[in-house]
Amino acid sequence: MATGTTRNKVALAPGHSLMDWIRLGNSGNDLTGVGGKLLSVSKSELAKHNKRTDAWLAIRGTVYNVTQYMDFHPGGGDELIRGIGTDATKLFSEIHAWVNYESILQKCVVGRLVNEELFKLPEVLKTSTDVSINDFNMDWFQQLGFLCFVFYTKTPYPEVSIKLKRPNEIVFSLNGKAKCITLHKPVNWPCIVKIVGDIGKVQVKLIKKVLGLWPTFGTVSITNNIQVDYWKCELIQSYDVTHNVKFLLFKYEQNLYNHVYPGRHVYVKAKINGLDVSRPYTPVWPIVDTTEYGNILEDTLCLLVKSYPKGKLSQHLCSLRQGDFIEVSRPQGSFECWTSKTNLILIAAGTGITPMLPIIWNALHSPIKKYNVSLLFCNKKESNIIWKKYLDQKSATYSSRLTVRYILSKEENHEGDNKEHIDENVISKNFPTLNEDSMDKYGICICGPPGFNKLCEKIIIQRGFKKDDYFIFG
Repeated sequence: MATGTTRNKVALAPGHSLMDWIRLGNSGNDLTGVGGKLLSVSKSELAKHNKRTDAWLAIRGTVYNVTQYMDFHPGGGDELIRGIGTDATKLFSEIHAWVNYESILQKCVVGRLVNEELFKLPEVLKTSTDVSINDFNMDWFQQLGFLCFVFYTKTPYPEVSIKLKRPNEIVFSLNGKAKCITLHKPVNWPCIVKIVGDIGKVQVKLIKKVLGLWPTFGTVSITNNIQVDYWKCELIQSYDVTHNVKFLLFKYEQNLYNHVYPGRHVYVKAKINGLDVSRPYTPVWPIVDTTEYGNILEDTLCLLVKSYPKGKLSQHLCSLRQGDFIEVSRPQGSFECWTSKTNLILIAAGTGITPMLPIIWNALHSPIKKYNVSLLFCNKKESNIIWKKYLDQKSATYSSRLTVRYILSKEENHEGDNKEHIDENVISKNFPTLNEDSMDKYGICICGPPGFNKLCEKIIIQRGFKKDDYFIFG
């Protein structure tokens, strides 16, 4: 929460720089004061924590304990005290709205601000046993051109599905609990979604069809969350990535948004020779450069598909033309980006790069934490490297945070190419140099053929990593 002008800054005591604050946050000390549990905090409860030695404040619906941040605040503790015990959103926006406070205060999150004045559920929801206000809390705000709903769920990485049934009727499903909102007036589709998975915060922005301020967002009602196994998706665009790998951009037939977290997958199903064939695929959106691969919106799904000689579904997908349909399941998988890690080591072979791409994107653009990423990408030859140009561009842009190392198993007639076989010695030689004093800050992801995965797991176990330190995509 650094102030926006030089004249507002104060001289900080030695040992109280931003880097010192980051080190304190990574030290394992509880900066929340509540044991790291996410609480629902009322305004009256927030008001009790209004002392320098017990200082809470709320910004945009999230409550932070800033007691230990006082002496680290570039504007001085007195400046910060102006907002403690209150919803300091307005004060924050007036002074330094540009600051990435979510990153600075990520280890100070107490929980969600329960604001009954901004959002009052109708009596039917208050008394209903089917849908409790404790399932998730919601706030809303608007400007002339849009309105935003902000949901505060109870768990990290919530399951999120949104469907616009009619221009003025939208269904939000969070962790299997659904609410239908009949909006005051119609909105456009698609919506714009921002999710802070670590704290379970979901923000949905809807563009109004007609400019103007609404007296209310509308009304809330209970709806049954009918589980759908598969949704139809239409192929919008396709591009060749390598000689046998295609990038496919699909759009849900309905006005639907399903959030897919990094490392999660969907099942793709198609009817081939009269039989249903399905396989898991990891979506790669929003990795691609939208200026090169078309207009990628929230209600689309992007896949990288390699056509295998004996792969019925892969050959079918690579043969699709614009306007053809497939069916796609809801997002699945158990991978969660580590909140306790700061260094990610990704080891991929061939199409095993697909789950790594969203992980790389998330690590480079996370509003919560600054990650360093090392990618070991194994292929037979250079022409097989999927999205090499993209990876090279990203590693050049984020040279201090992203390192990409290509390992080739077949010799090519190009000067400087690797001439190594992918075995234990090759992977070990290319493995990043580790800081032995901070081994617990490393997280490893592995994805490739079964034999490759087994070999990599053996190597990282030999280096002292435990089961909680790595994840193997099957």
